[in-house]
Amino acid sequence: MKSSGLISFKRLMLPLATGSALLLSGCGGDDNDSSNDTADNEEFSSLKINAASYTDWQYVNLSSGELVTLTTEQAATSTDWHIALRRTEVKINGGVSGNGNGKGALAATPDGLYDAEGNAVASVFTNADADIQAQALSAEYNLADLTFKADRYVPAIQDWYIYNPTTHQISANNANGWLLRHADGTTYSKFVLDAVSYSEITVRYETQATDTTQFAGGEKTLTAAVADGSTELCLDFDAQAAADCGGADWDLRYEINLAARAINLWSNGGVYGDGNGAAFGAIAATELAGYTSATMVDSTSIAAHYSADSASSIFSDSSWYAYNLSGSHKLWPNFRTYIVDADSNTENSDKFAVQISNYYSLGGSGSPEIRFKKITQ
Repeated sequence: MKSSGLISFKRLMLPLATGSALLLSGCGGDDNDSSNDTADNEEFSSLKINAASYTDWQYVNLSSGELVTLTTEQAATSTDWHIALRRTEVKINGGVSGNGNGKGALAATPDGLYDAEGNAVASVFTNADADIQAQALSAEYNLADLTFKADRYVPAIQDWYIYNPTTHQISANNANGWLLRHADGTTYSKFVLDAVSYSEITVRYETQATDTTQFAGGEKTLTAAVADGSTELCLDFDAQAAADCGGADWDLRYEINLAARAINLWSNGGVYGDGNGAAFGAIAATELAGYTSATMVDSTSIAAHYSADSASSIFSDSSWYAYNLSGSHKLWPNFRTYIVDADSNTENSDKFAVQISNYYSLGGSGSPEIRFKKITQ
């Protein structure tokens, strides 16, 4: 059933970008609504979406340019939606995310946004022109050169270990740290990994108790080993002990399944467990050491920036935003252009160029604006 509660729908005209595989000059992102411009009848559609819920997805049909009202159960079997949004997350109807055959690919990243080390260049992001970036939606792309991927499960905690190709061993990437929301949804910790191996993990952490906004109680260290024959180990930060992965009290799940080539850290909720766990990071360990709270930074709430483990799409593999530029704890779009294939099993299926151009389009966080255009094949 199509929704009558469409937040915003508009069509804008922008000039066609030059080149057959778009290369954009220096550009970035802002959090203002893009203004209308007209030239060459190059049309795209735009939706401002209230996706502020931490639990409910907003489903979009790119063909009709409309929101589709579906329950979670209905969405699991429906092919009437192409992408869905929930705060910073975007999923495609295919793979582990839905009953469709949708896939996505990264088509273009504007030049100048990131330096040679992959770090966001704040001045470029914050001085961008959103209208200029829309030109990428009308560029010509050689789809055969793009890598299309179906959604798959991926933990929110990334870049936590280092693999040695000579010894084939792993070690802790203790240059990074993370903020973790516990299974109860109200307790938090900041943690770094002191050591990891295929059989053991050592976590150093400090906890922020329920109904408080400060870390307290001092730093703790927890070391635990994976049982013989097992591929998982769960940790209860509150109890400072290993926990039953089939229970409700664990906060961090350490997965070492070499047969499946799976080495992961999961929070309790989203993919594994029924809790309300989530993570935020990676954050440089030296910077994390200065955090006195897991929910407030410089009088600004960062609680909205936690992500639960979920289905990962091309929008998370190649993130659509940068965070905390110039000390401002907000998100900035990078105007990457993605291609969404509505049905990867059909050669002439509908395909759409998609951008996310704003995270505050309705005033508050969790209201992304998406821009999209059907590709003429």
